[in-house]
Amino acid sequence: MPVVLPRVYPITPESLRGQALFAWIEALLSGSCRFFQYRRKSGGDAEKLQELKIVLALARERGARVIVDDRPDLCLLAGADGVHLGQEDLPVDEVRRLLPAGSIIGLSTHNLDQIEEAEGLPADYFALGPVFATASKENPSPLVPDAVQEEALKRSAKPVVAIGGISPAGVRELFARGFASVAVIAFTEREPATAFEALMAEAP
Repeated sequence: MPVVLPRVYPITPESLRGQALFAWIEALLSGSCRFFQYRRKSGGDAEKLQELKIVLALARERGARVIVDDRPDLCLLAGADGVHLGQEDLPVDEVRRLLPAGSIIGLSTHNLDQIEEAEGLPADYFALGPVFATASKENPSPLVPDAVQEEALKRSAKPVVAIGGISPAGVRELFARGFASVAVIAFTEREPATAFEALMAEAP
């Protein structure tokens, strides 16, 4: 059964830790957000696991789903709802065998070749980007031109999430092209509840 993605897909900012991160999550959950990604690149694994367990406890109180960036092991140990993989992470088919049935798996893509190669893999959705200039990631991939975005959306049989430099100003344009969702990091960092609702207001 195809996964149903939210129109707006928040990702935890790397700058937030501990209580600051938990407050960010609670602010989102106080509104209509019921799906987000836990993304943490730095720090020790034991610290990440403990933080993720608290994140999941907060989410479960509101019936929200959480997927984990890059790390199927943390997803399994904490009991998260799925994982989002990059091009250099573990293979999608191997991760599908590892995770419980019904787990969500997303895959990052950055060009047409990657979309086409991924079509036969057991991923539930693809992320495509960056669609706009972004400062949320070190060494981001090159911008995906508008024409490539449109062609990728035509070719993909699975939901595609736009990511990279997204603010309310670009949301309607992205949905008009055919994206199923928009993933956001920087725009929600400081005032998550207000930012999320501003994005949702532009999502048809």
